[in-house]
Amino acid sequence: MLIAGTSCVDYSGLNNEKQDIDANGESGRTFRGMLQWVNKHRPPVVILENVCSAPWEKVVQYFDEVGYDANFVRLDTKEFYIPHTRTRVYLMATPYGTSKKEHIPEKWIETVKQLRRPWSSPFEAFLLPTDDEHIHRARLELAAAKLQRDGNQRKPTDWGRCESRHARARQEEELGNLRPLTAWQEAGVCKGLDWTWNDWLLAQTERVVDLLEISTLRMAKDGIDAGYKACIWNVSQNVDRQTGSSRTALAPCLTPNMIPWVTNRGGPVTGREALALQGIPVRELLLTSENEDQLADLAGNAMTTTVVGASMLAALCLAVDKLAEGDDAMAAAAEEEELEEMTLEKASTAIVGDAKLVPHPLDLARVDTADLAKVLEDAQRSSRHCECEGQSGISSAPINHCQACGYRSCKNCGGRPDHEYEPCKDERLETAMFEKRVKELLPMRVNLAGITEETLDAVRQQAVELGKGTVKTSDWSLWSKSVLDAVTDAEFRFRFLKRQTIWTAVYEAPSATLELCLRNPAPEWRLTIKAPQSEPVKSRLRDLLRHPVARMRLNMQKNNVLSGKWELCVPSYQTFSAEITGCGEIVPTWQASIGLQGGLEGTTRWSQLKIDLSEAAEQALDRPLSGVYTLLPKCGQAQASLHVLESNDNKDLPPLFLFLDPTRCGEASEDRYVFSTSIDRLDYYTERDVVATLDNKFRESNLPKQHVNLEVRGGWVVSKKAHLTSVGGEDIAVGESNSTRDEATYSIPANVNAVSKATDDCNEAAALLSVKVPLNPSHSEAMWKRGAWGQIDLEHEGNGTFARLAWITERLPPLDAFMSWNILGKTDIAGAACTRCAPLPPPIIWVKQPGKLNKNGGKTASSIIAFEDALQAGRYEQVRLHSRVSDLTYRHSSSAPIRLFSSCVSTATSALSALASMCALSLTGRSPAFPPAPPRARSSCRGV
Repeated sequence: MLIAGTSCVDYSGLNNEKQDIDANGESGRTFRGMLQWVNKHRPPVVILENVCSAPWEKVVQYFDEVGYDANFVRLDTKEFYIPHTRTRVYLMATPYGTSKKEHIPEKWIETVKQLRRPWSSPFEAFLLPTDDEHIHRARLELAAAKLQRDGNQRKPTDWGRCESRHARARQEEELGNLRPLTAWQEAGVCKGLDWTWNDWLLAQTERVVDLLEISTLRMAKDGIDAGYKACIWNVSQNVDRQTGSSRTALAPCLTPNMIPWVTNRGGPVTGREALALQGIPVRELLLTSENEDQLADLAGNAMTTTVVGASMLAALCLAVDKLAEGDDAMAAAAEEEELEEMTLEKASTAIVGDAKLVPHPLDLARVDTADLAKVLEDAQRSSRHCECEGQSGISSAPINHCQACGYRSCKNCGGRPDHEYEPCKDERLETAMFEKRVKELLPMRVNLAGITEETLDAVRQQAVELGKGTVKTSDWSLWSKSVLDAVTDAEFRFRFLKRQTIWTAVYEAPSATLELCLRNPAPEWRLTIKAPQSEPVKSRLRDLLRHPVARMRLNMQKNNVLSGKWELCVPSYQTFSAEITGCGEIVPTWQASIGLQGGLEGTTRWSQLKIDLSEAAEQALDRPLSGVYTLLPKCGQAQASLHVLESNDNKDLPPLFLFLDPTRCGEASEDRYVFSTSIDRLDYYTERDVVATLDNKFRESNLPKQHVNLEVRGGWVVSKKAHLTSVGGEDIAVGESNSTRDEATYSIPANVNAVSKATDDCNEAAALLSVKVPLNPSHSEAMWKRGAWGQIDLEHEGNGTFARLAWITERLPPLDAFMSWNILGKTDIAGAACTRCAPLPPPIIWVKQPGKLNKNGGKTASSIIAFEDALQAGRYEQVRLHSRVSDLTYRHSSSAPIRLFSSCVSTATSALSALASMCALSLTGRSPAFPPAPPRARSSCRGV
């Protein structure tokens, strides 16, 4: 089967100088080259892809001339699972048989259409979190590449050609002259809102930043704050082509040269994310030297995997008789599996010194004690104070703190919106120091006991008695079954510490997530149930499980993170009438403050809102809501709607806010004002903790009084029986208790010489660490091999594997003896380099390529091209990637409930590879010019 995509440049709608397939353009030449290959090799099936404007009728004629029956169909990516509007034409061709009446391509079209399945997840599901390391690297690279390419930050000539069109659009659409998103000026000044990628904005032309402003104002005129809706704008287009860009959740067609701006990110789609929106599994790709432009070009020219995959499956089903009969597939698979087992067995026998490791006890459930007030103080000092700090950094710039809403940012990033800043008084604490300390307070795996059917029924009855609401029988049946299935006999294992504006410790079970949120002054555990993957997106069960079902607020008088009262949230629903009275001063609305015209310039609202609720409503709530809420117009939030409750009588609870909290993808008319203690910008998949919600019809105005429906979802009720236990059901050992609750064993070398001098053979690896953990076979993950060693592919699977093993590895003590330089064994560094550990790279050959004929009849300039011999390069990669001893192995024993995790290091291999990488080593692989000396290595659990 041949799957081909020839050049589309001459057919593209963005090309003002199109050429036909018969011309000497790039598109025609690549198509004829492909057709010649087909005519020579006669593949039984051909799948061809190109843009819709290609001359497809002529393509069918060309295939007919070489004896192929062909037909084509127009397919759209969004009809094949992925939220990406990308319409392309696919053609299927197969050689004519004894009769031209088979019509296989026509049948293929119908089969492909039957494989369609519309998208159901928004494009944000394919994007990376804002604090992901790949996002930070992409931000730096995109800004630096633009500056380097242009030579300066702006192109005045580019703006000069577009300025009049932009001014006309503002005037005709009554958008005003303000620039609320970037505040750019023609002198080159640009300061985006705090959450935007200002470094990227600084590198854009005036045309791009002003188009962003106009698009923002267009949505604002419709009552939509674009910064809180998930849209992608193509800002490489002119201003008159950007109308109607408020479509949420669905990505437009991503092309190589477009600038796709994500509205609620404040930055572009990166190259990795564009590949993901083509259905390409980027986590399995080794993307190292490719820059953002290259990745975007690759994604823009790629076929969507779900579409071409459906095309291939349909073709195979219909044309299988035309394929040559191959070898016995089952026998080939068995042979491959046998070869893999032999390879793994050989790798396991290459580990030396495993029997000499010294065992030590390891308790996975024991926790230390600490002053919780001091822990929360340290958590605040080490948390992320600004977006630029990412997952672990600390800004070198001074940090400012808003005394009105609590928002923090560094001096370089902050300033828009204004906030009421004052210098932050926190003495910063290194992230690693806090992580080390807090992990000592956490059990590595736990059970949540006491949640039974009887417990849930009792809580339901108690909710009715306390005025927390009733639950429909159908809802209760769905909800209670999901909770019981998720927590009964479930083992919650520590995964990672997540650093954002607060610290969160994350535990995972197959069907639930347990989190410890270290929010000052009210830290708490939260239990969230995962909806089954087979559940429809808009199912009732998903709606019931959207928010946490249980929580435990820590008892601050205790000295550990396990003490407190568990509460369950019954899925009730109640509505009450809220009286909202305007008070304070009359001030401009958000639309008026950003300069919109057309009757919006004079709209006003109250600076304060007084909320009055009935006693029954207050009883149903998690905390009192009645009081005066003061507008904080300098503190942001959607449509500058943030209000704070003036009187907070309970100092043990965080401040309470009222603001508009738009859905990421829903209609703006359905967006609601909410009461919440959290005002952070949330990542996708994250739900805000909401105390109550106002009816979607409520909007701020200058009306003196309004009566609005208040909706309360869920009622919190104390459950005395729910509690955390160690695996097995016993209480978790706290502090200096002599009891052991969850014992495992780790083994390490007696001294450093046992590793550094264990072997001088690069075919062997020295055992460095071995861990044995009791584990119920029903809780065993797919990564464990039964009765055999399995190797971890560190490049592709390393991060995921270590995340799944964090509940074991985080309790391992540091191997201090391996943190200093040590003398290796008899490693010979003289003479030729080892071809197994450090193979020589293939030589580079330089060839002068003559120029080609262009469309004007002339020749292009000649060029110098470098290439490698394919055979030598293949051998080099095969040795480099597959012949070395793996750094890490693991196994699962089926004879007993024990899982064994083992780490080993090949010091000889690592030393020889390091020497080969040194610039002093000659190209012939001979020893360096300096005299031989005993090599030293710093070793750790991950290598040398």
